[in-house]
Amino acid sequence: MMGLRKSVEKAAELIKEHAYARIISHYDADGITSAGIICNALLRRGIQFHTTIVSKLDRSFIQGLDEDLIIFCDMGTAQSDLIMEYLSKKDVIILDHHVPLAAPPISLESSVLLINPVGSRSMEKRGMENEVGDGICAAGLSYLMARCMAGDKGNLDLAGLAVAGTLGDKLELTKGINKLIVDEAIKEGVISVKKGLKLGDGKIRELMLFSTEPYIPLAGKGKWVDAFLSKVGIDGDKKVSDLGKEAEKRLSDALFALVRESNPEISEGALVGTTYILNSEVVRNGLNFMRMVDACGRLGNASIGIGLCLREEGLVEAANSLYLTFQSKLVSELNRIESDKGAIKELPNIFSLFVHERGVTGVLAGIVADYLYTGKTVVVINKQDRAEEGKVAETKLSARCNKKLLAVSKGIDLAQAMEKAAREVGGVGGGHPVAAGASIPEGSEEKFIAALDRIIGAQKGSE
Repeated sequence: MMGLRKSVEKAAELIKEHAYARIISHYDADGITSAGIICNALLRRGIQFHTTIVSKLDRSFIQGLDEDLIIFCDMGTAQSDLIMEYLSKKDVIILDHHVPLAAPPISLESSVLLINPVGSRSMEKRGMENEVGDGICAAGLSYLMARCMAGDKGNLDLAGLAVAGTLGDKLELTKGINKLIVDEAIKEGVISVKKGLKLGDGKIRELMLFSTEPYIPLAGKGKWVDAFLSKVGIDGDKKVSDLGKEAEKRLSDALFALVRESNPEISEGALVGTTYILNSEVVRNGLNFMRMVDACGRLGNASIGIGLCLREEGLVEAANSLYLTFQSKLVSELNRIESDKGAIKELPNIFSLFVHERGVTGVLAGIVADYLYTGKTVVVINKQDRAEEGKVAETKLSARCNKKLLAVSKGIDLAQAMEKAAREVGGVGGGHPVAAGASIPEGSEEKFIAALDRIIGAQKGSE
């Protein structure tokens, strides 16, 4: 922990030497809340900034950066060679938690500061992180740095954003540094917790219609939802927060029984658990906040997500509208998979499918792997999000493996597998052992899938 503390303290002092910063961050919930934390911290010190949210870092983008201080959030480790090539004379801070595929080429003589508690693949695989890297995400790292920038209890009110980022990456909040952050925030009244349904807050009928995490088989089926609620004796126009303990227990028991019919191995913890209330944010329910911010980024409206992090109440309605649009896309895909058994292609070691909607690839892969096709790695292929004009057309892929399968097949490492398979077809890939992505040249999809299936088979064979 001392090594991490010294690193974030050094980063905080480095930022204070500048009057302007460029922030580059990823487009998901963790990336946007990371950037949001830093934006708030800079505003409070009177430091000007320019924030850019991106889906990936490539050579041309990094080469074009010319600011004296550049902060990368939730990305940058995998591109540390390019950062060293083009930005070694700049002050650069990388706040990341992705597994380095090789030792990052950061020189002690450079002014590039890499803060990544996952020092090697062996620490992250199978939940074997060390005390420092025990599931802390980029938002958590950004929060620690923001606290160092202010001293004493300054910026402690930003803990809710760190919690939202951690929820977005599905990391544990009850152990390691995450627990320390939460415990302090609870003590100071920044966060409250309660036990209950993990659906978020809102009208129960609407939550069930759009529930994909946890995935409820009634999602998208209005008449079925109404029949279910009638049978259980729950008013669908009520909010979850308005239910009494007995009614909420009745609803949660009925939902759990329903979900178990299609997925007997699911645990009750997928539906019921700790709800985090973010007392300082414009959307107080932690799941609602995280989901809105995530949808903003994935649908190309990251500025609205950043605005939520900056507590712009006027953006809540727009963010919620984007979330409902995003959920509609997900529900459409899930209903298509359910009705078209040919949508899923099975190979010896993976399931694969093409996505029809834009912007939902990674989230869809996670839902399918966790709830529908749990026996193998799931790969979702996206040919909908086309490359920018003038660039080579790319296909994006996301791979997910549920944690129970990972516990059984201990050799699986999706970060390594996606990187190797992508390299074979002239693309790039990486991520985490349980969740990874790749970008490959258009037309190389079949070759990539065959390579990935072979590589994962070899990983399983080496157990």
